[in-house]
Amino acid sequence: MPKFDIRNFEERLRAINEFDGNLRYGAGAFHSKTNRTGKGRPSSGGMIREHAKVVLDTGVERYQRVESLWEAVDACPVCKSTDSEMFLTRFGLDIYRCRECSHRFLNPRVKYAEAMRIYADDKTASDIYSQPLQVEIDEIKYQYGIDLIDQLNPPARNKIMDIGCGAGVFLKMADRNGWAQCVGIDVNERYASMYEETKGVQFISANFESLEPEKLGTDYDCIAMWSVLEHLYDLHGILSVMKKMLKKGGLLFILVPNVESLATRLMREMSPTFAWKHLAHFSPASLKRLMEIHGFECEHFETVISEIDNIKSYLSGEYPYNGYGDPAGIFDFITPEYIHKNLLGSRMIGIFRNA
Repeated sequence: MPKFDIRNFEERLRAINEFDGNLRYGAGAFHSKTNRTGKGRPSSGGMIREHAKVVLDTGVERYQRVESLWEAVDACPVCKSTDSEMFLTRFGLDIYRCRECSHRFLNPRVKYAEAMRIYADDKTASDIYSQPLQVEIDEIKYQYGIDLIDQLNPPARNKIMDIGCGAGVFLKMADRNGWAQCVGIDVNERYASMYEETKGVQFISANFESLEPEKLGTDYDCIAMWSVLEHLYDLHGILSVMKKMLKKGGLLFILVPNVESLATRLMREMSPTFAWKHLAHFSPASLKRLMEIHGFECEHFETVISEIDNIKSYLSGEYPYNGYGDPAGIFDFITPEYIHKNLLGSRMIGIFRNA
């Protein structure tokens, strides 16, 4: 049985805080033990290994894009409006804001073929998400996700798919919780060996934008996309495929970064969420709008991951990701309750029903 009632905010908040690494271990220790700090790591304040393949730090006019690897984005990926404005620039990346639907998007973006080549050997991600502490946190997080899904009454508990399954922790948790058939898809081949010893889980190595419902099946009770939608080149195309693969009444579970989180509002260009591979930066409004376009009804919406230590480090005048925090307690009024009640968490969870 779930440890919380989905309708009770206080119970959900206690469960959410259990997989918030900043809260449980402190930002400094958590970032260090999960390979996020150090030269070339996401929390270092500089470019990571994969980013440096498409942007050059020349030391003169810094952060010059390798032009042959980039392409323009002519319209908002969500609403197709051409009315946009510059939002921010970070390490050679230009992020625009759609004036129509509030969506933020990378423009220009790395060409699809080049991105797939880099994804297939994404050492930075595999180094983080294969760390024991990260796996421990992820197991708690994914159990929370399974509990949310179960309380929203999927048609059955037969078939579940995780698109962008990474190290497969979510599917392992689904298998433990009695889901009959657990299918995972990921383009990063570094994860393939992890599935050789995993019983009850089927792993398919493929890119997400060429999924074929005829081969993968069209009767899934739930499809999950944890930190995937922000990477995709054809949002409307993939959601059309999801519609075909889900049963009527089936659930689509989405977790994406929240471009309107408190951390991102404060730190803007310093936030590592603005990465070369994040093409889409959703606000609560733009995510819901995308789902409405495709006939998905919102069943549940919330934020998770407070980034509270990073926020307090920044407000203390320190680098946000060095673990400084708020030793004097000046910012004690900023709490996870305040953050999540106001949808200011670092990540959004939306669960949508195939109407």
